[in-house]
Amino acid sequence: MDERAIDHLHKVEIFGGLNNTELAQVAGMCQAVRVDAGRTVFKEGDAGNELYIIHEGHVRVLINTRRPDGSIGQSTINVLYSGQSFGELILLDNSHRSATIITMVPTTLIMIHHTQFLELCETNPRIGYRVISNIARDLTYKLRSSNLLLRGNIRWNLDDTSTKTKEHGA
Repeated sequence: MDERAIDHLHKVEIFGGLNNTELAQVAGMCQAVRVDAGRTVFKEGDAGNELYIIHEGHVRVLINTRRPDGSIGQSTINVLYSGQSFGELILLDNSHRSATIITMVPTTLIMIHHTQFLELCETNPRIGYRVISNIARDLTYKLRSSNLLLRGNIRWNLDDTSTKTKEHGA
């Protein structure tokens, strides 16, 4: 097994607490995907069955929201960076995508299919427990960040080259 792949997976939040042998099993089902800047990985409401991990680059997470004039538009609710994941709800409920993901710069993603992950969990329940526990922690963080954003306590300032977060009290 490629030690670089295992070293990278050690840095991925949802794989925290897994040992090298377990990470080698995870690495065996990963597939790398390169996505140009400004491309949509998937759209809110799409069907899907993959979890994505950001290897290099960063992505914008958008949801459809109603504007004051009654129109529907996309609002950025988060920006995710190397080592973070998205699409993890697929591992929990196999439903439709809850957000749109757009790359902000050329981005390399690691993709894991839902069925392969479930098979791995069946053969190694400890991996499943650790990953699901870490996903729950990550989703809790994302939900709290989104709540702060929707309440106006955080404002995203995005330009073409960088991403900044301003906090306005919590």
